[in-house]
Amino acid sequence: MDWLVRKKLYIYYTLFHTLGYYILLFFWQKNGAVNTTGENLFLLAAPLTSSIILYFIYRKQKTNEKYLWLFLSLGCFFNFMTVMTSRYFSQKEFLYLEWNNSFYILQIGCFLIAFICKIRIDEHHHLLKFTFDTCIIMAAAIAFSWHFIIRDLQTQHIFIGYPIGDLILFFGAMIFYLGSEKLSPFRVLILSSLLIQVIADCSYLIFTMMNIPFSEGLFHPLWSLSPLLLGIAGTLAIANGDTSPATKNKIHSLKESITLRLLLPYISVILLFMIMISQHHDSISLIIGSAAAILFLIVRHIFASLENQTLLAKYHELTEELELKIVERTEELSSKNRQLLSAARKMKYMAYHDVLSGLPNRRMFLERLKTAMDEAKRNHYKLAVIFIDLDHFKNINDTLGHEFGDLLLKHVTKEMAKSVRRIDTISRQGGDEFTVLLNRIRSEEDVIPLVERMRSIVAKPITIQGQELHVSMSIGIAFYPSDGKSTEELMKNADMAMYRAKEEGRDNYKFYSMDMNKAISRKMALENGLRKALKNDEFVLNYQPQVSLHTGEIVGVEALLRWNTTETGMVSPNQFIPVAEESGLIIPIGEWVLKTACIQGKTWHDNGQSDLKIAVNLSPVQFLHDNLVGTVINALKTSDFNPNYLELEITEGVAFTNAEAAIKKMQAIRELGVRISIDDFGTGYSSLMYLKSFPINTLKIPKPFNQDIMRSPKDKALVETIIYLGHSLGLSVIAEGIESNEQLRFLKEHHCDVVQGDLYSKPLTVVQVSALIENKNAVKIS
Repeated sequence: MDWLVRKKLYIYYTLFHTLGYYILLFFWQKNGAVNTTGENLFLLAAPLTSSIILYFIYRKQKTNEKYLWLFLSLGCFFNFMTVMTSRYFSQKEFLYLEWNNSFYILQIGCFLIAFICKIRIDEHHHLLKFTFDTCIIMAAAIAFSWHFIIRDLQTQHIFIGYPIGDLILFFGAMIFYLGSEKLSPFRVLILSSLLIQVIADCSYLIFTMMNIPFSEGLFHPLWSLSPLLLGIAGTLAIANGDTSPATKNKIHSLKESITLRLLLPYISVILLFMIMISQHHDSISLIIGSAAAILFLIVRHIFASLENQTLLAKYHELTEELELKIVERTEELSSKNRQLLSAARKMKYMAYHDVLSGLPNRRMFLERLKTAMDEAKRNHYKLAVIFIDLDHFKNINDTLGHEFGDLLLKHVTKEMAKSVRRIDTISRQGGDEFTVLLNRIRSEEDVIPLVERMRSIVAKPITIQGQELHVSMSIGIAFYPSDGKSTEELMKNADMAMYRAKEEGRDNYKFYSMDMNKAISRKMALENGLRKALKNDEFVLNYQPQVSLHTGEIVGVEALLRWNTTETGMVSPNQFIPVAEESGLIIPIGEWVLKTACIQGKTWHDNGQSDLKIAVNLSPVQFLHDNLVGTVINALKTSDFNPNYLELEITEGVAFTNAEAAIKKMQAIRELGVRISIDDFGTGYSSLMYLKSFPINTLKIPKPFNQDIMRSPKDKALVETIIYLGHSLGLSVIAEGIESNEQLRFLKEHHCDVVQGDLYSKPLTVVQVSALIENKNAVKIS
C-alpha cells in the first residue's frame, strides 16, 4: 500500500480514535464494566499501533535518520507496557519501583535518545548558543514544575518520577526544537505529541492534588493522542520523501523559526518573573529558577559577545585575506592580460609578416598597396609595383637543400630591405618571389636606380657557408594608374612583366606593356592545347638517322617530338617545348615520348634491325624529376626493349649544375643498361674534372660548332679538341647538324664516329625511316 494512502488512513484513525475515546468517557461513564474495558482498549491500542507503524518506518528509511524512528518506536512500545502494567500489575513491585514506573522511565529514556540522535544529525547549530538557550528554558521549566507540582507531591507521598519524566520530555522537546534546522510538518507533530503528553501529565497531577473530579478520564484521550501523533509524523515524513519544502518557503520558514528561537529564552525568563511577582509569598523556588535563568542568560550574552568579537576578528582577517587575494588575482589578471596582449600582437605580427624573412607578407602588402592607391588617386601621383624572382632558385634548393636556400633568401632579403626608402614596402610573396611598392613616383625613370641597386645585390657571387653562389634576378614593373587601377590588376601585370624578363634570358627587368597580355594569351592557349593534345593523341615522333663514318650505315636514330594539331597543323617544338617545361606538362609528355620510342625500337628489332640504337632527348625538367629512373624502368618494361640500345641525351647545362646529384642519377640509369650521352657539349660550363666522373657513353658536338669548321680556325680547333677529348676518355663522338660534304670529310679525317644532319636525311616519319633502313641506304663518304 502506498504511504500516502497509509498517511491518510492513519490520520482518519487518529481522529476517530480520539473522538471515540471522548464519546466513551461521556456516554458510558456510569457503566463501569464498559467504561473500563473501552478505556483499556483505547489506551493500549494507541501506543501499540504507533510503535508498529514507527518500526516499519525505521525499516523503510536508509539514512541515519532512521534511528530517530527506531527509538520513537521503542518509546511508544514502553508507553504500551506502562499502560498495561499500570492496569494489571499496579500492586507488584520490581526492586524499589513499580513495574509501570520502570517502563515509564524506559519510555522517557528512548524518547530522549531519539532527540539526541536527531541533534547529532542536525549539527548546523552553534553548540554554545544551543546549550545556553536550553539551560535558560529548562531553568524556567524546573522552577515552574517545582513550585507548582513536585514540592506538593512530596508532601502527599506521590511518586515524583512523572513530573521529572515530564521535565525530561520537555527537555527533549526543546533540544529537538532548538537543534532542528527547520520546522517541517512532521517535526511540528513530534513536538505537539511531546507537549500534549507533558501538558496532560502536569494537568492531571495538578487536578489530582486539587481534588478536582473526573480529572483522570479527561486526560486519558490526550495520553493516547500523543503516540498517535508520533505515528502520523512518521507516515508524513516517509510519504513526502524529501521533507524539505521548496527553497523559497524553506527560507521563509527558517526565518520564522529563527525569530521564535531567539525570543523563546527571553519569553521564558519574562514569564518566570511575572509568575514570581504574582506568587510573591513563598516563591523561593521561582526566585532560584529566575536567578539561574538570568545567570545563564548573562553568561550566554558574555559568550555571544566573545563569539561576536572572535567572528569580527575573523571577519577582518578574512577581509584582509580576501583583499590580499583580490590584489594577487588582480595582478594575475593583469599579467594574463599582458600575456594576451603580447600574444595578440605576436599573432597580428605573424598574420602580416613572413616567418623566414621578417618582411611583410602578401596580406600586408595588398593592404598597403590599396591604401597607397587611394592616396595616389587623391594627390594625383604615380606608384610602382615591382615583382622580383630569383633565377634558378629551385636548382639551389634541389642541389644544396632547403636549409641552404633559406640562408640565401635571408641574405638577399636583408640587402634588398636596405635598398628601399622608408615610405616604400618590400614583401615576400612566397618561395623566391618578392614584391616592392614604390610610393610617390614622379616618372617611370625614377624606378630604374632602385632596380639597379637590387640587381647589384646579386651581381657578384654570394658566399653562403663557404659555398659560392651565382644568382640573378628577373624583375617585372607595373605602374599605377597607367598599368592598372586595382590591386589585382597591378599585381598581375607586374608578374606578367617579370615572366617576360625570364623568357628573354633572365637577369634583366621589363616594364609592363599591352603586348605582354597578347603573349600571355598565346602562352595560355598553347598550354591548354598541350593538355588537349595529351588526351587526343596529337603528338607524333619523327626520327633522324645517325650514320657511322666508318661503315656508312645507319647505326641509330634520334626520336624528335612533333605536335600536329587538328586545328592549325604542325606546331614548332621551339614554341611548345618551353611552355611544356614551364607548366610541368613536359613530365607526362616526356613519359609518352620515352615509351613510344621504346615500343618502336622493339618493333624494328623484331623486324631484323637488332643493332639499331634509339636516342631520346631528356628535358632538364624531366632529368631533375624525382621519378626519372622509375619512368625509364616503366618504359622498358612496357615495351620489352633491350636497354643496351636505348640512349638518353642530357643537356650539358643540367648535367653540370649539380654534378654530384647528376652523377648519382646517371649511375642509376647506367645500372639499368641504358646508355647516356651529353648533348650540346661545350656550349655551357663544362668541367673536365666532372666529365671524367660522369658514367656517359657519348659526346655530341653541337650544330653551331660544325657549321663554321671550314671557315673558322677556332671552330676547327674546338671540334678537333672535343673529338680528341671524347676518344681519350673512351667515349664515342657524334656530330650534329652536318649539311655539307666538306664538313663530312673534315669529321672523317679527324676520326669522328657518327654524324647526323640534313646532308644525309632530315627527320622522317616511322614509315619513311623503316623504308630507309630496309633499303640499307648509306651515305657515300668521299
